[in-house]
Amino acid sequence: MAEDLPAPSASATATPAQLAAEYQELLREVDLEPLGFSARLNLLLDLAAILPSRLEGRVLGVLAINPDWKEADVRRWLQQDHLPPRPQLQALVRLLVARLGPGHDPQRWEAFLLYGSPLVASPLEHLLYLEDRARRDLAAQIFARLTERYEIPPSSYDADAVFQRCLQLMQQFNIYEWQDFQPGHMEPFRSMLFPADP
Repeated sequence: MAEDLPAPSASATATPAQLAAEYQELLREVDLEPLGFSARLNLLLDLAAILPSRLEGRVLGVLAINPDWKEADVRRWLQQDHLPPRPQLQALVRLLVARLGPGHDPQRWEAFLLYGSPLVASPLEHLLYLEDRARRDLAAQIFARLTERYEIPPSSYDADAVFQRCLQLMQQFNIYEWQDFQPGHMEPFRSMLFPADP
């Protein structure tokens, strides 16, 4: 049984002095400023739509939020991937995310600003995924209701094709929630999703 165990790695048997040297080498390689932070922060500022654009005085707009900030620091945040002090970043993110509406999570935005993709998925992609999932769940309910009510056997249609047509019809009829699907929609949906064979 002992031969099944993996051999200890070199770092597991290293002396404290070797570990200290390895740590110092790794410390020199660490990039303390997250690449792309400025682009992600500007994206959040664009979405919040409460400050001027980058070309129309964004730096001054951000300075108006906190007069204690220095212009040079704000420029580094917006243009050079420098991070603000963590408490100030958290307060700024909460301020901006509150303008985005429900469904946006300040902690998710903060993590995205700091680490970016692929470590943290974009909050926008996350919301689009949730919205798409809700649409697909609704389409599945409509699909199930139609097949049950009209006793349509599964062998009589291509489920993937019908499901895609259902999603398209939902968009055409502006159906985004279950209450949008009215009794009068049953027959048009049936005839378009399950057309009679010629």
